[in-house]
Amino acid sequence: MATISRGCKLDPKLISALTERWRPETHTFHLLCGECTITLEDVQLQLRLPVDGSALTGSVQFAD
Repeated sequence: MATISRGCKLDPKLISALTERWRPETHTFHLLCGECTITLEDVQLQLRLPVDGSALTGSVQFAD
């Protein structure tokens, strides 16, 4: 994340405003237009991250 954020300009007032609207019990932002959540797809699109391979579903077990 440190490398990704180098190209982003962060606005402390905007971050503070969003923090005040965060509802930890529902994991959503409570805005005037309704509730909003951030999905992994939103993060992928905003950060222009490549998506390679198939989706991983179910549980994963690691062997020694």
